[in-house]
Parts: sequence; C-alpha cells; structure tokens
Amino acid sequence: MVLNPPIKFGTLLDHISKSKLCLVATAEATPLLNAVKSPAKESSRLLIVGPEGDFTKKEVELMLEVGGTAVGLGPHRLRVETATIALLETLVMWSDSQETV
Repeated sequence: MVLNPPIKFGTLLDHISKSKLCLVATAEATPLLNAVKSPAKESSRLLIVGPEGDFTKKEVELMLEVGGTAVGLGPHRLRVETATIALLETLVMWSDSQETV
C-alpha cells in the first residue's frame, strides 16, 4: 500500500480515470460491503478518503463520472484517519473471506 501526499483535484480525477478500481469514501453512500462485488485482484486500485466534513456534492459527482464508486461505512461519521483504517480493514477482511470460499 502506498499513501500518497495531497494532490490537486484535477490530478485526482486523472488518477481515478486510469484506475481499474476506485472506491470513494463519502457519507451517505452505499455501505462498502454492498458496493464491492468481485474479489478480482486489480493492479491499480485507489481508496479515496475525503477531507473533514466530506467532499462537496460536485466533487463526488465528478469523481463518479470518471469511474469512481462511492462507498460508505453506514450511518456513522468517522474522522479521516479512523475512516481510512476502518475501510482498509473491512476490505482486507472481505478479500480474505473471498479467498476461502
């Protein structure tokens, strides 16, 4: 896993459009486990967690237009660093469960 430094929003949109799988964490989105369908091992994956207070509606729309998938953690609001850890751990546990099926 690589944790990248902050980048300009336009550059982020370019990264999303080139990614095979891009999960955009945002409030009130479909819970993560409902959005992830396939255990496919992609070589280019992004997990984007927004700023405190969430992305703007327009930012979310733009990220989804270029290929992102909005995901959430249910009704709970978490700080950026907590949300990141929760999303990553959920993805790891889900991925591990798919390999044993």
